[in-house]
This record gives sequence, structure tokens and C-alpha cells, in this order.
Amino acid sequence: MSHSETTASADPSSAWFSVRRGILNLLSLLAIVIVGLSLSSSWFQPPPQTQLDLLQTDLALQASRTLDDPRYQDLARALLGQDVFKVAQNRYQQTADNYTERLKRLKRLARLTPAGESEAASPELAQSPEVDPALLASMQDLQTELDALWLRLGLLYAYQEDLEAAQQQWQQIIDLERPVELESSQKGAARVLQGLWGTPRRIWPEAEVQIRNHLDGWFEAVALQQLYRLQQRSDSLNALNQQQEKLALAALFRLAVVGGIPVLGALLGLMLLLGWLGWSLWRKRPLLGPAWEVPWPGIGAQAVLTGWFLGFIALNALVPRLYIIILGLGARQLSPWQQAVALFLTYNSGAVLGAGLLYRLLHTYPGWQRVLQVRLWGPWLLWGLCGYWVALPLVVLAAALSQLLLPQAGGGNPILPLLLDSHGWGARLVFLAVVSVCAPVFEEVLFRGFWLPTLSRYLPMGAAIGLSAFTFALAHLNLSDLLPLTMLGVVLGVVYSHSRNLLAPILLHSLWNTGSLVTLLVLGGAR
Repeated sequence: MSHSETTASADPSSAWFSVRRGILNLLSLLAIVIVGLSLSSSWFQPPPQTQLDLLQTDLALQASRTLDDPRYQDLARALLGQDVFKVAQNRYQQTADNYTERLKRLKRLARLTPAGESEAASPELAQSPEVDPALLASMQDLQTELDALWLRLGLLYAYQEDLEAAQQQWQQIIDLERPVELESSQKGAARVLQGLWGTPRRIWPEAEVQIRNHLDGWFEAVALQQLYRLQQRSDSLNALNQQQEKLALAALFRLAVVGGIPVLGALLGLMLLLGWLGWSLWRKRPLLGPAWEVPWPGIGAQAVLTGWFLGFIALNALVPRLYIIILGLGARQLSPWQQAVALFLTYNSGAVLGAGLLYRLLHTYPGWQRVLQVRLWGPWLLWGLCGYWVALPLVVLAAALSQLLLPQAGGGNPILPLLLDSHGWGARLVFLAVVSVCAPVFEEVLFRGFWLPTLSRYLPMGAAIGLSAFTFALAHLNLSDLLPLTMLGVVLGVVYSHSRNLLAPILLHSLWNTGSLVTLLVLGGAR
């Protein structure tokens, strides 16, 4: 053994450093395992694009009345096509089949349905010691969503006069062999619909209440129309038709906004991208900015990312529970406003943790401000705006590729269902603060301001941007968004590499999240 090796092995500080590095590597490995488990668990969740597609389908059904209005017929045909009901039926059927397969997977995971065998009746799931409570809750949620799909799919079949197929959909909800824990709250509504379109016709007590409680939009209107016809309530039927005509026009306008603006934006973004690439090649300008001179070591960056991720996972479990305990309510009793506040507190506690870890590392290295730069002057506004338009077609292509490669991938933004269930602007403003302000600021500081420059110290700039973008996507912990968010992260990284100003990617990120939020609110108007 050489003298230097003997000295190093005898040096207590060197030994302590090795121990700390070993602990850090173990914690990093733990974080990677958690990411892998989260991605695998998201496989069983409905993908967010499915929910968005169904919202857009509901909006198209609501607007279908304008196809017969000469004033709006041309616009309606351009936006809806000629066979809106067949398209809606196919989309709902595909989604129901997808959810059915997911539910079977969960049951096999819970050992309720052996692989390769038909689904067995299990009247008492909760009595089985092998069924995990969290898994049972996931099955209950998925079964509820599947029942809602069957309820609506039956109405689509009935509207197109395929009554046998309609009755089959509703009968699945009333299935007598279903386990007790998966019993449907929509069974009463299914019986009502079976009676309204049955032979002979039958009107159950509280039929209108069941319809209004379990249906919305076009589906509610179709069921109520059938009920009012059978009850010979011509005044109620006329009032309903007048209301639906107004709602159809509003839905057509919403579709024009949701469908038209992104298409125009994507075309503009494609033109900007091609123009920038052509100009860069003609002027022989580099497509990526130069690497940063980073004063902090790579192990410091590893410690910050690992500590933030594990801490955020812990806070994500702890903060909502403390909030619920303080309120004295159950998790399912929270109002949309209370859920929005819980989300705000949870996300920002993680952001504060990340900011503290960053400060603890960076303040010991003079010159870190030259890397994480924020300047009010300069072309950051132009980079942010143009980057947003360029990201539109690229992320759309990445999302299409994701659906092609991972058609069964699930997961998605947990804010989506909360936002759709919120009706007051108070909760929506809190969601807006989290999505459009808090998330862009913290995530850009962490992933573009800190992690990207660190990687550029050890990797070529293209590889650094790609790996930082992939890390950014992984942090969202769902498979369905992995490719689209990686592409968005690449655009954010390119923008920061050229602008050298964190305000540029923050603006781009904020515009992206705000656009997604507005789209959800517009689509949610169908309900």
C-alpha cells in the first residue's frame, strides 16, 4: 500500500466522507426504487388523456344540436364531423374496455381473479386478509368510474335505437354477483334507464332525482327527454329543449376555443421552430448554449435532489394528514376549497424544503449567482413566449408517440379531478396559484437553474439537457406523461441554455400550465 493510501485510510475525515457517501448512495437508490414503484402503480390508473378525450366528447355531444341549425351548421360540421354519436360511442366503448381491463389487473393483483381464469364472484372482499385496503380503495374508485361509463354508454346506444346493447350496459351495473364492497351507487339510475327504454316501458319512483344525481350534460338531457315524453309533460319537455339549444351553442363556442387556438398555436410554433433552425444553420450558430462553470460538486447536487425527493414524498403523505386532523374531517369529506388548500400547503412545504437544501449547498460556493441568474432586462420575454409556441407541436407529437408506445400507461396530474370537481372561483384561484406560479418558479430553479448546469459540467450539453428533462419528467411520477414532459423539459432546457435567465423558462412553464388549466375549465363546461 502506498504512503498516500495509508494516509487516506488513516484519516478519520476521509473515512467519515466515505461513510456519508455510502449513505447518500443508499438514499439515492431508495429514491430510484420509489420512482420505479410509483411508475408501476400509475399503470393501473386511468390516463389523463382519456379523461380529457371524454370531456371533449361530452362537449361535442352537447353541441350536436347545432348540426341542424342553418346559422351554425358549417362551423358545427367542421368541428364535430358528420357522425358525432358513432364517434362518441366508440370512444366511450374503448374507454370502458380499458377500465375493465385495469380492474381485472387490480383483482389479479389482489388475488381475487387467478391469471388465466374467469373473474370469480367474491361477495366479501374485505374479509379476505390478502386484500390490501389501499388496493381495495383503488378497485372501488375504478369500479365507480366504470359504472359511470356504462351508464352513459347505454344512453348512447339507446339514442341510436340499439336497445339491446343499451340494456346490456345497464345490466352490468346491476350485476347481482358483484362483491359487496364494489356495489354501485349508480344501480338505482341504471334501473331507471332500463325502465325508460324497456319493454314494456316503466317509470320508477324518484326517476328524475336519480337521473339528475348521476348524469349530466347531454346524457342527463336525453334521459329527461325520454322521461318527460312518457309522463306526457310537454311544458317540461319544451323548457328542456330550449335550455339545450342555448347550451349547444355555448358548447360549440367552447369547442372552437379548445380546438382552434391550440391548432393555430401549433402551426405558429412549427413555423418558429423551422425558422429558428434554418437561421441557426445559415448563420452557423450553435443550437444549444454553452456549458456553465459550476462551482459546486456533483455529489452536492446528488444530495440536494435525493434529499428533496425523499422529503417531498414524506411531506406529501404527512401534510394532508395533519391538515385533515386539524380540520377534524375524513379525507373524502373535504370540500374542493379545502382540497385546494391542502394541495397548496403540500406543494409549498416541499418547495420550501427544496429551497432550504439548495441554500445550504449554494451559499458555501461563491459565484453560484452567475449560474442561477434572474435578470429583468434582456430578451427573456421573447425566449419564453417563442418557446411556448414551439413546445406546442413538439409535446403533442411526444404525447402521440407515448400513446402509441404505451397505450395502457396510466397516471396523470392529480389536480385534474380536483379541478373538475371544483365549482367556486376560490378553489380555482388556489389551483391557479399552485400550477401557474409556485410550480414554475420552484421547478425551474431546481431542474433548469441547478440540475441542468450541474450535468453540463460532466456531460455534453445535449446529453445534459436530455437527462435533466428526463429527471424533470420522472419527478411527476406517472407513465402517461413521461414522454410529453421530457419533451417539454428539453424545450425548457434549450431556452435556458440560450437565455441564461431563469425568467425565460419560468414564463414558458407558467404559460404551459396556465393553458392546460384553462383548457380543463373550458372542457369541464360540458358538465
